Amino acid sequence: MSVNRSQTMKPLLIVKGTAPAMEVAVLNALAGVIMDIGCDTEIVRSMARLAGRSFALLARVEPLERLDEEALNRLLDSGVDGIVLSGCRGRADIQRLDVMLRVAEAANGTAPNRIRIYAEYGGSPGGLLSPNPLTGSSSRLEALIFNGAALAKSLGCLEPTSAPHQRVAAPILAGRAYVVLRACEAGVPTYEVLPAATPDEAATRWAHSLSRDNGFASVVCNSIEQATIVSNT
Repeated sequence: MSVNRSQTMKPLLIVKGTAPAMEVAVLNALAGVIMDIGCDTEIVRSMARLAGRSFALLARVEPLERLDEEALNRLLDSGVDGIVLSGCRGRADIQRLDVMLRVAEAANGTAPNRIRIYAEYGGSPGGLLSPNPLTGSSSRLEALIFNGAALAKSLGCLEPTSAPHQRVAAPILAGRAYVVLRACEAGVPTYEVLPAATPDEAATRWAHSLSRDNGFASVVCNSIEQATIVSNT
């Protein structure tokens, strides 16, 4: 039994551009809220200051080549609890972000090692071929995330859907297996991003169940509706 299979965790919710219109008590049913690339820092700041907040507030950032020190300092100043590194290519990316966070924490007066790292695989297919282990890469590493839609887009293959009859492209199957195995090796849980379009409750429940059957600890929801269904499953 994998480390992920043995852990049942709350889902994450990814939002784009604006704060989710949900009561804090509802948001607290989630493990965390991911503010996607391009979110206004003031929106992130307002989310961080919600009274009674117990969910983690995460910021999803561009691949490291496009993340500068100033942008990282702004994120830490806004009150985020962690960084979701999209397009992760493996150990070296995680270690480099760890160093950048150490510098930013010192500059912002943030407690050392407070900011966690969530490594998202899929946007950079080469990262799924890395032979380098993640064990010991960073004490900040909180979890891995598999983004099948991002992998499909980068390869031009069939995107994963929530339909039980839908064929799943071979690269998606391989990527899914890689991330689960890597997470087990690193001793951290892993999440799978649910397909963006789920036509009904049954489809969402089926996609969530498929993730669990494949060894994921939980899922990343793309909508409030998905999050509500998954949280009540």
